[in-house]
Amino acid sequence: MRELAVEYTPFSVIAQPGELLELPLLSGSLAMATVLSNDPNVDTTLSEEALQVSVPDIPGFYPLSLRLENGDSLEINLFVTVPATAIDDELLNGYRMGPSPPGHHRFPELYHAPVGFIEVTEELLDTPLSPHFTLRQFLCKQHSEYPKYIALKESLLVLLEGLLAAVRERGYPAQTFGVISGYRTPWYNKKIGNVANSRHVYGDAMDLYIDVDGDRNMDDLDGDGDQDLQDVVLLAEIADQYMRRPGNALIFGGVGRYGKTSRHGGFVHVDTRGYAARW
Repeated sequence: MRELAVEYTPFSVIAQPGELLELPLLSGSLAMATVLSNDPNVDTTLSEEALQVSVPDIPGFYPLSLRLENGDSLEINLFVTVPATAIDDELLNGYRMGPSPPGHHRFPELYHAPVGFIEVTEELLDTPLSPHFTLRQFLCKQHSEYPKYIALKESLLVLLEGLLAAVRERGYPAQTFGVISGYRTPWYNKKIGNVANSRHVYGDAMDLYIDVDGDRNMDDLDGDGDQDLQDVVLLAEIADQYMRRPGNALIFGGVGRYGKTSRHGGFVHVDTRGYAARW
C-alpha cells in the first residue's frame, strides 16, 4: 500500500511489474466513480476509499482516469518500471547507469538502491508527473540517445508540489521550479565529482531555484537588487519550514544551500531521505 494519498491531479505512481497497488484517494466520494483506461492490461478495483491496481507485467506508461460522480476527474499516470535486475555490465538497454549505490551503514532502510527505473522516450518528455512538474525536469543530464532511464520516488513529487505552494504563499508566483539537477545515474554522479551516496542517485532529490522572470537563475527574492546567496538562504528557510509542518513526516529530509558559480546561479537542494540534514 502507498502511504501517500493522492490529493491532486494529475499524479504519478511508480510501480514494479506485477505489483498490486492500493492507492488511498481523497478527492471526494468514490462510491459512484468510474475508472477509465485505454489499456486492457490494467486491472482496477474501486472501493469507497481506495483504488486497487493490478500492475501490468510489461514496463511502460499507463494513464488512468477516474470520473467522479460530480463530473470531476482524477488523472493518475502509472509508470511501470524496468527492473534494476535488467542492468547488465552497468548498462540498461545501452544507457550507462554505473554501479549500484553503496547504501548507508547507519540508515540501511533509508538507502535502498532503486529496484526499477522509468523508461523515458522523447515522446514522454513533457508528460506531467504532477500539476506543475513534467518528466523532463527529472532527467539525468548525461548525454545519450533515447530511451533514457530515471529512478523517482513519489515522495519527491509530493514535496515539490507542497514546497511550490509554500513559495507561492510567500508571494512568489512561480509556476514550477528551475532545475539544476534531478535524478543522476551513479556513473554521471561520479563523473561530476559528487559523493557516491548523493540522494540524487536514489531518485528523491532535486536541486532547484525560483525563476519567475525566466532568466534561468535564482530570482532576487529579498528585493535587494542582487541575485546572491541571501536569496538561496530565503528559499532554503521556506523549504525547511515546509518540511517541519505537521503531517509532513513522509516527505522530511535534506535541505542544502549553494551559491552561484561560473556555471549556474545559486540553488537549493531538497530531498526526502527521512531524517534532517542541513548544510
